[in-house]
Amino acid sequence: MVPDLGRARDLVSRVKDPEIPVLTIADLGVLRDVRVEGRRVVVTITPTYTGCPAMKAIEDDIQSVLRGAGFHNVEVRTQLSPAWTTDWIEDRARRKLEAYGIAPPGPIGSGGPIHCP
Repeated sequence: MVPDLGRARDLVSRVKDPEIPVLTIADLGVLRDVRVEGRRVVVTITPTYTGCPAMKAIEDDIQSVLRGAGFHNVEVRTQLSPAWTTDWIEDRARRKLEAYGIAPPGPIGSGGPIHCP
């Protein structure tokens, strides 16, 4: 049976960032892709910086949520290029960061002042 891509994508997009639990990996732009290859769900993630220690926890959480929902053939791939950028943070994530007490980074080159909550 071919896995339900929409359901898999929805589940993975809800995985919380282990360091800032008010954000999901989708909010941060760490989640790059979810696709089905044959009978396997393949999830691609990009770390916010090379060597990010949270990547193992994120991979484990992705595996756990998908396997818990019945997706047993799961592969998580780490993609380093292109490198993650603050441009990938969604606007709603910036608002969540500010509400959480963290000054959200603006898009690269925005040059605007940083508002500290």
